[in-house]
Amino acid sequence: MSVTSNNPLWLAPMADITAWPVRKMCFRLGVGLAHTEMISAKAVVDKNQSVFPSLFRHPNEGPLVLQLFSGNVDFLLEAAEKALKVSSFDALGINMACPSKKVMASGGGAAMIFCPDVATQMIKETKALGLPICVKTRIPSHNLYDAVKWCEFLVSSGADNVAVHARTPSQGYNGISDKNIMKEIAKAFPGMITATGDVFTSCDVVEYLEMGCKSVLVARGALKNPFMIPDALKALGYFADFKDSFKSRVNVFRTFLIDLCEIEDNSGMHLLRHFLSCIFKGMPRASYMRSSLANAGSIAKTKELFDSYINDFNNLYAKGEQ
Repeated sequence: MSVTSNNPLWLAPMADITAWPVRKMCFRLGVGLAHTEMISAKAVVDKNQSVFPSLFRHPNEGPLVLQLFSGNVDFLLEAAEKALKVSSFDALGINMACPSKKVMASGGGAAMIFCPDVATQMIKETKALGLPICVKTRIPSHNLYDAVKWCEFLVSSGADNVAVHARTPSQGYNGISDKNIMKEIAKAFPGMITATGDVFTSCDVVEYLEMGCKSVLVARGALKNPFMIPDALKALGYFADFKDSFKSRVNVFRTFLIDLCEIEDNSGMHLLRHFLSCIFKGMPRASYMRSSLANAGSIAKTKELFDSYINDFNNLYAKGEQ
């Protein structure tokens, strides 16, 4: 069973980030597939109300992977079954990559690398749900043999796609992703491997795909500059509806603000602050506007300030042309 999308540029799962307004914006910019936030299976099983907004899928989203983490097979399976009753998903993702001490202490995330029996049972039992199974993992060490054997184990257990972040759990986000190992893994499992880690520019995307990876996950790079998505697609020769200009960025950001109005203000303001740095780049009073919007206190107030700024800018620009 394969994971399908219309291009190889995918949005990675990011805890507290890849909520539906962010995914919807990234789909508009051109990603071929997205992931939910990394969601605790235990929280879903325990019916923790704070987790259910993370399961919402907007009708305008494209292919979507439900990303869960757990160190317990039964919790993972039950959580997946419950989540599928809330929303439809195109694939199930199992996180075996997160290096967070809290996540690993629960037995989930990158801790799964050291529990191969549990990992294979998770993959095999979730296959019964009838969805493609996507595993996101790190490498156990910088030894090529160890890294390839771990990926071979995941594939032979039934994973339909393996997203590899070529850092070890102990590295966290320090150092650099080992692209030499990444290249060898992609060669060993053609059509099965997604690259992730240190993807900040279109050149990074192209490099991973030229190694033989099926697809590439964008994460921190898209937070810093979501407009790298259409840039990368253009570099790959894909048609992108988004044509970069200040007006286009304004339209994207305004729609994002409208979507954020539909979720809680605390969550909305948290998401907003991650994307303020790029929208006003190079514009007059950019620093002032970023600060004003970040401290507006509510999404409604933010939208009001944003529209006022854009109107002032348009009037100033119109006078300059006279």
